[in-house]
Amino acid sequence: MQFNWAMGLVGCVPFIHQTSRSADLIVMIKSKRLIAFLCPLFFSCGQPETEVIALVGDEKITAAELRDFAERREKRAIRVSTAISDTSDPLQQLIARRLLLLEARKVGMAADSVFVRRLERQRRDAVIESYLKRQIDAKIVVTAEDILQEYYDANWNRGLKFIYSARATKAAAVEDLAAEKSILSLPGYALKGQVNEQVADELFALPVESTSPALPLSIKADTVFVAFKVLDEKRVPLVAVRQLIERHLRSRIRAKMERALGISLSDKYAVGTAQDNPSGLRKFNSSSVGPDSAHISDLYFAAARQSGIDEEPELQAKLRTIAEDVLLSYYLEQIDVTPAEARSYFARHPDQFPAYEAITVTEVVVHNRKLAQDLRLAIAQGVNPELLVPIFSQDVGANRGRVKLSPYTMPSMRYERAKGMEINAVGGPMEWAGKFSVFVVVEKVREGGQWDRASQQRAERLAKKEKERRHLDALRQKFSVRVLAPDGP
Repeated sequence: MQFNWAMGLVGCVPFIHQTSRSADLIVMIKSKRLIAFLCPLFFSCGQPETEVIALVGDEKITAAELRDFAERREKRAIRVSTAISDTSDPLQQLIARRLLLLEARKVGMAADSVFVRRLERQRRDAVIESYLKRQIDAKIVVTAEDILQEYYDANWNRGLKFIYSARATKAAAVEDLAAEKSILSLPGYALKGQVNEQVADELFALPVESTSPALPLSIKADTVFVAFKVLDEKRVPLVAVRQLIERHLRSRIRAKMERALGISLSDKYAVGTAQDNPSGLRKFNSSSVGPDSAHISDLYFAAARQSGIDEEPELQAKLRTIAEDVLLSYYLEQIDVTPAEARSYFARHPDQFPAYEAITVTEVVVHNRKLAQDLRLAIAQGVNPELLVPIFSQDVGANRGRVKLSPYTMPSMRYERAKGMEINAVGGPMEWAGKFSVFVVVEKVREGGQWDRASQQRAERLAKKEKERRHLDALRQKFSVRVLAPDGP
C-alpha cells in the first residue's frame, strides 16, 4: 500500500488518521497552513531532525532538510520548477528536486562552462548583496527628529489640489495652463508621496495660485512636458505621511552611503575616481550591469571577500542553495519543446485553448484607496489615463500602464471585471496585493480557440510542463526512491 506522508508523519496522533472528520479537515486546510500544522506535530513525535525520512538513490533526506525546504518554499527562497510544483506535498517536491539534481550531476552538467559562468555571477551577486546589507542597510538609522524635520522642510505637510497641462513642447504646456486650455485636474488633494518623484519636489514647493515651469516626463517612448498650477492646499497630519517620509529618508540615506562606500573603496584599492556612483546597485544583476557599474561591483566583491563574509555559515548555506537552483534551472532549460510538439499538444488538448476575449487596458496603480477613487473620477470626467500613469502610478515598468488581460493574467479578478465592460469604460478601484487599480478598457480582441501566436505560446508552456513531468517520472524509475515511515521502511 502506498505510504501516505501526512498520515505517516503524524502517526503518533491517532485522531488525525482514525476519523473521517480529520481527513476532511486536512483537505480543507490550505497548503501553507498544512505545513505549519504538520511540522510541529512531526517534530514533537520524538523524531530527531537527523532521522532519514526518504532515500533518493544514494542520497538521504532528513527531517531537518524537509522542514528547511518547506519553510524556504513558502518564502519563495528556493527554486520549484513547474514539474515539481504539480504536487503541494513538500516531501514529494523535495524528492523531485533531488531527482533532477542527481541526473544533472550524473550527465556532467555541473562542469558545463555555461553553468559555471551563471553560477559565478549569481554567487557574486549574493556575496555583494550580503556585504551591502551589513555595510549599509544595517547601519541606516532614521530618528523621529529626522522625520519631523523632513515633514516641514520638504513640504510633506501639504496636500495639494492642482491642475496641469501636458503637451509635446515646453511652451505649449505653460501657455495652455495659463489660458486654461487642455487642462487636466484631479478632484481631490494629493500627498507628496503619491506623485512621481520627478515632479514632486518642484510641485510641492509651489505656493497656491503659482505655476511651475514645464517639466519633462517620459510617456511610452515620448517625452511630454507637464506644467502644474496649484489651486489650493490643506494641512496633512504627520501620521498620514510618516511611513512615506521614513521610506524616502531611508532611500536617500542609502544612496549617500553607497556613494561614500564606493568612493572609499576606490581610494582603498587605488582604482577608479571619486565620480563613481554605486547608487541603485543595491540589488544589481551582474549579467546586465554596464562598465561603470561593473567596476563598482568589482570593488564591492573584493571588499566582501576581504571581510570574509563569503566564508560565514549563513551565506555559505545560501550559496549552496543558489548552486542547486542554478543547476536545476539550467538542466530544465535543456528539456526543450519543438514547434511540432507544441502543435501536437494543442491538437490533443482543445479544451485547454478555448476562445476568449483578450482585453487591453490602460491601468493606473496606486497604494491609496482615496487617491484611486479620485483618479477614477478624473478619468470619468475626461482626463487621459495615459497622462495619469507617469505622474501617479506605482511600479509602472516598461509597459507604461498598458496591460493586456486574459483568463490567464494574474490576478484573474481584473480580467473578470473588465470582461463585462465596454470600450472606454472605467473600472476600479480594485484592490489586489495591497495596491489599488483604476483602468480604462482600450481594446478587445478575440483570441484562442485556434492556432495563433497566443495559443502557440501557451501550448509551448504547457507542452514543456508535460515533458518535464514525463521526464521526472522516468527519473523515478531510474533512481530508487523510498519514503520511510517514522518507525522504519
